[in-house]
Amino acid sequence: MRKRVCLISPKPPVLERAQRLGLDAVCVFTPEEFRKLPADVCRDLVSVVVSYQHAPERLVDLVAPLHAAAPFAAVFTVQEEGVLAAASLNDALGLDGVAYDTVALLTDKWRMREHLRSTDVAVRAQVGHSVADIGAFGAAVGYPIIAKPVAGSASIGIQRIASADEVAAAYEKLTDLGIERFLLEEYLDGPEISVDTLSFRGRHVVIALAEKLTGTNHVEFGHVIPAPLNADVEQQVVRVVSEFLDAVRLADGLSHTELKLTSAGPRVIEGHNRRGGDRINTMTEAVYDIDLEASGLAWAVGELEPLADRPTPDGAAAVVFFEARPGRLVRVDGVDEVKNHPAVREFHINVAVGQVVPEVRWSLDRAGYLVVTAGTAAEARSLAADLATRLVFVTEPVANGADDVERHRHLVAELDQANLVAAMTAIVPRAESFAR
Repeated sequence: MRKRVCLISPKPPVLERAQRLGLDAVCVFTPEEFRKLPADVCRDLVSVVVSYQHAPERLVDLVAPLHAAAPFAAVFTVQEEGVLAAASLNDALGLDGVAYDTVALLTDKWRMREHLRSTDVAVRAQVGHSVADIGAFGAAVGYPIIAKPVAGSASIGIQRIASADEVAAAYEKLTDLGIERFLLEEYLDGPEISVDTLSFRGRHVVIALAEKLTGTNHVEFGHVIPAPLNADVEQQVVRVVSEFLDAVRLADGLSHTELKLTSAGPRVIEGHNRRGGDRINTMTEAVYDIDLEASGLAWAVGELEPLADRPTPDGAAAVVFFEARPGRLVRVDGVDEVKNHPAVREFHINVAVGQVVPEVRWSLDRAGYLVVTAGTAAEARSLAADLATRLVFVTEPVANGADDVERHRHLVAELDQANLVAAMTAIVPRAESFAR
């Protein structure tokens, strides 16, 4: 009998992976996600369309009867927007998988900081509401400090405040974006990396360490796998990530942990119970021959043997994201040369001619990307950067300043999941009667 899986907000590649595993899939989409799907993607699939961000209580009411009729082996997602929904269903239906409490900790960064306060991976932090809160926190921990949404994602709304003189301006930027409650954190010095891991009943196997390159408004503009670390630092990173996952009680499946390599050692910025974004899955498959999405799904449904040890890299890969001058796109020069380079594994431009290129304030404002493979991390990084310079985005000015600010206010509200954490926390216990 074919196993059945409930997929939250799946995109076509995840559906293809489920099909390759021989799984029957029940899909849960928001109305907005469902409208954007190609017409034939969900043919022959059971799909539940529910606005669970705005009415989370409806999620269990609609999905539980499907599980009662033909039980799921797992509930699975790789989308940040779907991790809370997946965890709430795991708890409600009595399934294995990452528990809701763990996902709530990872999503609400203030909860996470509070939970980790007495551990070795603690970072000084507090919630702020006013300009006075920012000033007091900066005075207490020392500048620079970071202010950001409590449960945001995609690098939106992050403010680095270098001194007391910048407090008022930073607060104005936060309020301009509609951020009235924000997380204040001590600034962590040093380069940034990310770590993708597969956990097997509490045994954590680090797969990929990625060097991270950031640019305008703290948005990520590149990654390199494997991160060029010496053996001692890499060992420290693996230890800290394992301690962090144990501390938040994440024992199974995918995780993506972001760290700074500070002068005092590795420190955790945040973590997620999903694979990393920004083409990290593509690069991990190229370097380690491991498809994180497929492996995470296979483990969730009981179709993957635990990895015995960390994989050994074969070569290296890098992704670089394009930034274009804001304005209406007239043309892009150099596309054929770059796209057809033999080392380019993926190439994509996000903006069509005639569309407006916005100022980069979050990840989806980037103009596109390319992924390359090479023999070493240094070669991959250098080649990706060189190819990116050969692209020229030609734009013409447009007057859309007010519209752009309003668009980002909406995005901040949509991506900050603090209210959804609270709402789902309130309804998860009521679903215990559905557990099998």
